[in-house]
Amino acid sequence: MDNYVITIGRELGSGGKTIGKMMADALGIPIYDRSLIEMAAQESGISSEILKQHDEASSGGLKGMALRAMAAVPFVSADSFYSNSISDENLFNIQCHIIQEKAEKENCIIVGRCADYILRNHPRLLRIFIRANIEDRIKFFQDREIIGREDAEKQLRKIEKKRAAYHDFFSETTWGDSRAYDLCVNSSILGKEKTAEFLIQYAKAALKIE
Repeated sequence: MDNYVITIGRELGSGGKTIGKMMADALGIPIYDRSLIEMAAQESGISSEILKQHDEASSGGLKGMALRAMAAVPFVSADSFYSNSISDENLFNIQCHIIQEKAEKENCIIVGRCADYILRNHPRLLRIFIRANIEDRIKFFQDREIIGREDAEKQLRKIEKKRAAYHDFFSETTWGDSRAYDLCVNSSILGKEKTAEFLIQYAKAALKIE
């Protein structure tokens, strides 16, 4: 397998998705984030609106911890994807299959979706985590939602708690723990553009990209 994959985990408000897009444009490769929801909808025949209700930032109904074992399987067979009702684990299985498929066929960047764990055995994988100073993140959320600082911080922490719970439930690593990634950066130090430039050069060296 000669193709490479870059996964990006990110704190809410760190600019991780924007930085990933800059990297993808510079490297000339596709980037996948919430677009995987639409792909999962096509794969399963389930409405994308229903799937979005079970997305990584809104999954509060995780059931028995025995389901963690599913994440240890590279991907499950197509026969086990489908049921009459969608659940967090069904959505995870569908996305897992799509992520594996993309990683096998093309160079790409994948944002979130536990891709760092799902693709842990990929021979050319770079796992990045992007964080930022809390005040920068709150300001981003304030501007995006047009709300006060207190409400922005409260909502930010609530969403991030759910995002971390999703990742930690379906993987054997801890979301945001530096030991789970190859590189962790603070985008507040250089800003989004220069952080993207730095990560592009790092990725080229680490993955031997011509």
